[in-house]
Amino acid sequence: REAATHSHCIGGSAPGVAMTKMFEMPFLSAWLRAPLQTGALFPSSVKLAEAMAAQVDPKLGRVVELGAGTGAVTRALIARGVKPEQLVLIEKDLALCGEIARRFPEIFVLNGDAGRLRQLLRINRMRQPASAIVSSLPLLSMAPPQRLRVLVEMFTSLGPNGVMVQYTYSPRPPIAGPLADALGVSGERVAWVFSNLPPAAVWVYRIRRPTNLNNEREKS
Repeated sequence: REAATHSHCIGGSAPGVAMTKMFEMPFLSAWLRAPLQTGALFPSSVKLAEAMAAQVDPKLGRVVELGAGTGAVTRALIARGVKPEQLVLIEKDLALCGEIARRFPEIFVLNGDAGRLRQLLRINRMRQPASAIVSSLPLLSMAPPQRLRVLVEMFTSLGPNGVMVQYTYSPRPPIAGPLADALGVSGERVAWVFSNLPPAAVWVYRIRRPTNLNNEREKS
C-alpha cells in the first residue's frame, strides 16, 4: 500500500457569499510565506476567473483545478455549471488548502504538489483522466526541471480530448513553443483580461499528437 503524501483539507462549514477583501488576507499570507509558489500578490479577479472557466465544458467529466488559492476560479467553475462532485482542487499551501476547504466543503480538496499530480489522484482512486485541468500555477516562475515535471503530470492526467487552461501575466506563452512541441501539445491565447491586476492572458492547450507522454500515462 502506498504511503499518503498529502492531507485532505475538508472543512465543515458551508461557504458564504464572500467579498474580495475577505479573500485577500489568506492569499497575501501565502504569498509572504512562498512568493514564487503563490506567484501573484492578489487572487485572480472575477473577470479572469470567468475567462478561464469559460474554456471548460461542464458536461465532459472531472475537472482538476491546480493552485486553487482562495477559490476565485472555483466559484467561476461552479457558476459555469461544473458540479461540485466533478471538481478536485489541489492546493500546495496548507493554510490556503484548509481555508478553501472550509469555503467549499462539498468539493474534494487535496493538499499536495502538482509535480505529483498522478500520485495524488491515484491514491484517492481517481484513475479516470480529467476532461479539463485549470491551472493558476506560476509556470514561468518555476525552475525549468520543476516546470517540466509539472507539465508532464498535467498532460498525462488529461484525457485525449481534454483541455489545459492556464493564465499568465507575460506576453509570452506559458509553455514555450519548443517545449510544447516536445510535449506534443498545442496552445492558443483565447483571452486578454486587461481589468485584472496585473493584466493577464488566458491560454488553452490540447494534446495534438502521441508522444512519450503515452508511455508515462501507462505507468500511472
